[in-house]
Formats: sequence, structure tokens, C-alpha cells
Amino acid sequence: MGIDDIDRRIVAILEEDGRRAVTSIAKELSISEGTVRTRIAALQEQGVISVVALCSPVAMGYEGVRLLISVRKLSIRAVAQSLADLPLTNHVALVSGTHDIYVEAACRDMDQCVEFLDVVRRLPGVDRVDQQLVRRMYKNGKSLAQAVAASR
Repeated sequence: MGIDDIDRRIVAILEEDGRRAVTSIAKELSISEGTVRTRIAALQEQGVISVVALCSPVAMGYEGVRLLISVRKLSIRAVAQSLADLPLTNHVALVSGTHDIYVEAACRDMDQCVEFLDVVRRLPGVDRVDQQLVRRMYKNGKSLAQAVAASR
């Protein structure tokens, strides 16, 4: 099943308020509650959305770590999957440019950051790791819907 305009509008509403009532969404979009429930369930099954609580690791007292990784001698996808399997990673993405993979992680303290970096550096295929510790967050990202709307 493809994603259509109604699905995109439901996602945009949920990105603004993930606890918004189905009745309220249905009323705003002039569709039935059953349609909204069915579409939300389908979006979840397809992996388009998931219902979670997001927080800023830095605001919670954790060390935010961002890594740019270059891969050598192995498949970039295989290394990305190894990174995704690490319990401390929050985000793993293939990127273009001078590096191959972008990783975000949250560590409870500096000792755990050092341990995490040691584990990453020992992974097969990891050639180079450039790391940044997040000292302060000024913005914790836009939702996809907001980013798309701003680009129009």
C-alpha cells in the first residue's frame, strides 16, 4: 500500500502531537474515525510511523555523541548494520561525502563514551571515526512534515 495525501496529513498531525485523539484527527480531515484508525495501523505496520516518546539526551544528562565513519574492506551496509546493533546507538544512516556512515549515540557519562568509541573502532570494516560530543542543543530537529512544508 502506498502513502497518499491523507496518510501524509495524518502523519503531520501526529508529528505535532503524537497523543492527538483519533476523533480530533478525523474531524480535522473530514474522514471517519475508522478510516483514521485503519490508516494509523497500516502506517505502523509498514514502519512509516512508530509511537514513541522522544527526549534530548543532553537535556536528560547524557553525553550526546555524533560519529562520522569511513568504511574500508567491507560493505558499508554490513558495517551500518553492525553499528545499528549496538545498544547505545540511536540513529545510523548511510551518507554521501567524505564519510560513509553517520551515527548518533547517547552515553551516560564520558567513560561510557570512551568505551563506546573503542567498540566502534574495533568493528570490522571501520577505517576512520570522527567524533563530536554534543555540548548544547539549540534545536532538536524538525519533523519531516515541517521540513517538507518549509521547503515549499
